[in-house]
Amino acid sequence: FNDAPAMVLLYISMYLFACCDSWSLGCLVFSLAVSIKMNVLLFAPGLLLLLLQKNRSIWGTLWHLSICAAVQLILGWPFLSKYPVSYLRKAFELDRVFFFKWTVNWKFIPEQVFISKPWALLLLVCHLGVLAFLAKKWQRASIMQKATTMTREWMQNTYVGTCNKLKLSPEYVMFTMFVSNFVGIAFARTLHYQFYCWYFHSLPMMHWITTMKYSSDSTVLRVALILNTVFILAVEYAFNVYPATKFSSAMLQISHAFLLLRILQSDVPTMIVHDGITKGAKKR
Repeated sequence: FNDAPAMVLLYISMYLFACCDSWSLGCLVFSLAVSIKMNVLLFAPGLLLLLLQKNRSIWGTLWHLSICAAVQLILGWPFLSKYPVSYLRKAFELDRVFFFKWTVNWKFIPEQVFISKPWALLLLVCHLGVLAFLAKKWQRASIMQKATTMTREWMQNTYVGTCNKLKLSPEYVMFTMFVSNFVGIAFARTLHYQFYCWYFHSLPMMHWITTMKYSSDSTVLRVALILNTVFILAVEYAFNVYPATKFSSAMLQISHAFLLLRILQSDVPTMIVHDGITKGAKKR
């Protein structure tokens, strides 16, 4: 399976974004990960939002997106130049029908529903709808946070090409991309066993950050931490049951729903942005 190599490159790119503030190199590595397995595109909505916030200009964002596109064109050129339609069709394969016997997350629904187009469309609408809601939530949070005047005005200046770049906090970068990926997983048409490596690393962080709002009440915090542990273990259990059963699939989706609701209700991590050209910072 190519899931693990793709995720290794993905996490390298996230390290470059979050810890090195190296967005050009990070976009290159991110696109390399996409070239190995398309599931990495689940992180793309979060990355796009971060690029808009980082650059505070459409032109800067387009530059980083062009790096991603260039990698795909270079690696895919031997196939695009000879069989462009077949290459693109098989790369996305939106009409693919998945095997019910291999699904880990939807074993508790009838097979006819699982393979139906209306069900696939419903999941897609839910996926896009939640992403749109979270994008609005992230936008409001970034404007309301009182880090600097620049922070509050980044959205108003998104289309201005002369704005200084911002430095986003590692916690904010990681959480945004993890949530973007998790939303896609929660509404995935199917999950296979190897797909667990797409997101199990991110579960503790997402559960912890969504619990921080309860930190002022020690009793509530203890209960929240116990629930976090239970639902993380429930996900682990579901991916270790073979073949998947109605119960294991239900446990998995209940765990996903619990975390998704917490994400929708919780606060967005602080951006902690600074001028992109302050002392010691590098222009990228």
